[in-house]
Amino acid sequence: MTAAVRTIAEELKKAMSILTQAGVETPQLDAEVLMAHAAGSSRVHVISHPSQQLGQEEILRFREMVRRRCKREPLAYITGHREFWGLDFEVTPAVLIPRPETETLVETALTQLKGIQNPLIADIGAGSGCVAIALAVELENAVVYATEVSHEAAEVARRNAIKHQVELRVDVLEGNLLDPLPNEVRGKLDAVVSNPPYVPSKEIDLLQPEIVDYEPREALDGGPDGTDYYPMILEASKSWLKSGGWVHVEIGIGQSDAVTAIAEELGYQDIKITNDLAGIARVVSCSKV
Repeated sequence: MTAAVRTIAEELKKAMSILTQAGVETPQLDAEVLMAHAAGSSRVHVISHPSQQLGQEEILRFREMVRRRCKREPLAYITGHREFWGLDFEVTPAVLIPRPETETLVETALTQLKGIQNPLIADIGAGSGCVAIALAVELENAVVYATEVSHEAAEVARRNAIKHQVELRVDVLEGNLLDPLPNEVRGKLDAVVSNPPYVPSKEIDLLQPEIVDYEPREALDGGPDGTDYYPMILEASKSWLKSGGWVHVEIGIGQSDAVTAIAEELGYQDIKITNDLAGIARVVSCSKV
């Protein structure tokens, strides 16, 4: 049985009702984004052409995507894309979906790296590569080593580096922490950045279904209090940073004191906290003596 020919407006209205019933927080936005993806157009086109008729393939494709969204599958996994730092990134279920607050990590690192001629940077736990690639796009002479323990995630990061034409300066390396880096850069890094898993283990199942049921748990779980990875990142960074080099790590809500204490204990100095646009402490930065 084939679907009758219908207009964009008719399909959007029906989809918004279904998405609302399913508990989706932004039914209109999601319906418009999915329609644009199904029709191979832009959201602006979808909004400005409500009476446009859809072909049956477009209708069936759109309805299948709406069905997936009703199961609370994240929009980004359905479309395969997410914008970050004004750039379009491929995302798959192998990687954490880039979030706006992580732009604070990029901004903080850029501020510190300003004026450095040919910065050497490492990004621990690169995921989709969004942080490493944003830094490489902004810093034309930077070389960024992006490490990732997941082969599937590393492949996504590599494709994104190619997409944004920085694959010659973003080296995606598979392995833990900074272990995969070439030995010749030991003691030469200007900055280490990381958005590690920082959700306390017991809180993960309390998050939205989109996160709990679909995003990679290993990219979320930061241990009992969410801070398991910070001592490892800060300790590993010491031998790779040059004197005066910086570590910038994204943190969860209420973790600034704990992460600051870890940095102090490991002998870092000039410890700074940067808030995100919501006023939440989001990045802890510290420099190597």
